[in-house]
Amino acid sequence: MKKPSWHELRSSREVAAVCALAFAAACTGTLGDPTDRAGASSAGDDGPATGDDGPSTGSGPPQFQPAAGMLRRLTRTQFRNAVRDVFGVEVDIHELDADSWNGSFAVIGASTVVTSERGVEQYHTAIEGAVDAVFADPAKRDELIGCTPSGAENDACVRGYIEALGLRAWRRPLETAELDRLVSLATTTATELGSPVEGARWATVALFASPNFLYRTELGAPSADGSLRLTGYEMASRLAFLVWNSLPDKELLDQAASGMLDTVEGVRAAATRLLDAPAGREAVGAFAEEYMRLDRLGTQAKDAALFPEYDPALQAAMVRDMRGTWEVLAFDDQASALDLFSTTKAVVNAELAQLYGLDTTGLGSSTFEVRSLPADGPRIGILGKAGFLSQFANQKEGSPTLRGKFMREALMCTTVPPPPGNVDLVLEDPPADKPLTKRQRLELHRTAPACAGCHGLMDPLGLPFENFDAIGRYRTTDHGLPIDPSGNFDGEDVADARDLGMTISSSDAVARCLVRKYYAYATGHEERVVDRSVLDTLTASFEASGFKLRELVLDVVTHEAFSSVAPQP
Repeated sequence: MKKPSWHELRSSREVAAVCALAFAAACTGTLGDPTDRAGASSAGDDGPATGDDGPSTGSGPPQFQPAAGMLRRLTRTQFRNAVRDVFGVEVDIHELDADSWNGSFAVIGASTVVTSERGVEQYHTAIEGAVDAVFADPAKRDELIGCTPSGAENDACVRGYIEALGLRAWRRPLETAELDRLVSLATTTATELGSPVEGARWATVALFASPNFLYRTELGAPSADGSLRLTGYEMASRLAFLVWNSLPDKELLDQAASGMLDTVEGVRAAATRLLDAPAGREAVGAFAEEYMRLDRLGTQAKDAALFPEYDPALQAAMVRDMRGTWEVLAFDDQASALDLFSTTKAVVNAELAQLYGLDTTGLGSSTFEVRSLPADGPRIGILGKAGFLSQFANQKEGSPTLRGKFMREALMCTTVPPPPGNVDLVLEDPPADKPLTKRQRLELHRTAPACAGCHGLMDPLGLPFENFDAIGRYRTTDHGLPIDPSGNFDGEDVADARDLGMTISSSDAVARCLVRKYYAYATGHEERVVDRSVLDTLTASFEASGFKLRELVLDVVTHEAFSSVAPQP
């Protein structure tokens, strides 16, 4: 990670130098250089598992081997949530360095992402802005510090404040040398600026601008049997960022210190408490957001003449609908995860309800409610939502190929190979006097032998959604011609999107794939051949639970694969 220039400091050159030294000390101290450690692959030499059921393993799955310990940069969302939970200030994540997506998840890419020089500045600006917002309000500042700084050398108030806040920010107790440096920074700055409060402020900025905040340490320590296991504090951090997508609270850190997180029973009890808290819905909502790649919704431009209503507010409502439906089924209804594909529930505001053809009474742009779609209507499940349909579409029309490709890879765990380099990917528009539906145009495209194989994997899955346009509105014609929404799922013919959703909702293959995806998300590494025995165990327990997502979370975090690591290569 490249060290920031700290030219943003609005104080004397001496204060800027002290702050820069504090940051440099954090970079080269206990944590080390994150880019050195984070650059290694977590998959190891075992390679990823591939295909619908993974590679053949002969007489049985190979013995499980932990993945290498890693440093992981906070994702944009994790950074935003952590800053909000500490300071009560919202950060615009679009002003931060972009996440890196590996294995379809930002949390996996977090172990290999490289932070640019500009990115360091962006993180520092966000931290300084959040700290400034709190310190500008005397009541909030006093509540945060909890005492009155004196500015004296080794100020007990400031030392206690940094020690307590540092435990949460760095997810571990500060070492004496680290604490001394930050207290010295506060004292020096207070002297230079003539303000004990300014000393505390800049110590706070340095604490959160440190790589020790920005990077999650998951390197482990030798256990009694010689294997590497996450320390109690590393386990607290991993649990909190999986379930809350944010920092651990004081109770979880106390449990780490007490040794409670060293036992399976302790981890299950801690995770249950996290899931039962309001923030526990993040355990499923954040996964859904990454799994469904909802981050891309804001980048999908549409033809403004055709879709004037498609604006950032509607896009945000689509994300909330998708996340909210996952959360409602998992936490409120305690329903099977497979019901996600047949549910008629939607979380809508006025604009999204109008797009879905629902009554908007009682709704506004900022008022969301859980509503039910018509029981016999054409739109069901998460694949019938605008958040899915508009994402896998172009500016003017939906794309059966993109929709089918996502389904094949995300729901069926099958990799679709890229097209040959010499294949023309553009579907030519038909003459104005001879209109064709998208299905007819794709059928012409598939006559090329080089296209037939891959399109045969994707198009039959995506064609049932041809009744939905580029933003997910329902339609019955395409270029004035009636739409044929028939398709095929895993060898079974389906009549339309509704029939497809019902078929998927009884698919054991989709349930198995979902376990594989959540396991990769939770452990932060792509699936490997040596994970097969773990996945078999998790899949069996997932089925036994009635495919309950909440139970899947608990089963994953209490498995040894979640708490064990291998040495870094």
